[in-house]
Amino acid sequence: MRLIVSDLDGTLLDKDSRVADETRDALREAVERGIALAVATGRHERQARKLWPRDLPPVPVISANGARIHLADGELLYQSRLSPALLARLLRPELIRETELGVYRDDCIMAYHSRREFSHYTGEVAEIEDLAGFRADDVSKVIFCGAPEQLKVVEADIARELGDEVSMTYSHICYLEVMAPGVHKGSALRRLLDHLGIGAEDCAAFGDNLNDTEMLALAGLPHVMANAHPELKRRLPDAPVIGDHDQAGVARQLRSLLEREGRLA
Repeated sequence: MRLIVSDLDGTLLDKDSRVADETRDALREAVERGIALAVATGRHERQARKLWPRDLPPVPVISANGARIHLADGELLYQSRLSPALLARLLRPELIRETELGVYRDDCIMAYHSRREFSHYTGEVAEIEDLAGFRADDVSKVIFCGAPEQLKVVEADIARELGDEVSMTYSHICYLEVMAPGVHKGSALRRLLDHLGIGAEDCAAFGDNLNDTEMLALAGLPHVMANAHPELKRRLPDAPVIGDHDQAGVARQLRSLLEREGRLA
């Protein structure tokens, strides 16, 4: 085991979006043994950095479901963007319907609220007031937030109209995420592993939702959280199911892996 890569929400973070002390201690032990760490998240890179414990070394961050890869020192290793033409086809009221829209740009997140009772991004981001006039060439992903039944309709429309011009996934049952074609955590992890000179067989990965599928399928040591989406467990039937994210499931599995490697050494 030379690299540990983990999703954040529902995996490394507890229900309060914090890295528990037990988890932090396990990660520190891995670092002391010379094992590299990385984060792979649907979040913006800046959000991920804020959530990472300050008493641990900075790590590479795969963000926006693989659309961005930043190294530990913040250097940009890779980026993928939705073209302005493609973005315009996604930002249409008849497609968005009554969902809330989040637009992930290089330095910020912007939001469009089709209905004011949605509050996923309220008070945190700039509002897109003129959807028809919105233009940007630095968008890594678009996220539709809403009830699962609403998102299934949006997903079907995007699949019918755009097909393989985009890639889609869910980071939560209420979050439909759209990126450029071929973009996912697995393709980003492959690039990071190549950069680090580490084989996929030497990578341990942890995840809980559908946007972790390709990453876990690539890693030699994949782990699915007990609280994971049932479909993720179905897609990866051979991956061990470990503890719950709110009970330091990653930490406990890491300790088991480190103890095993210690015995083998």
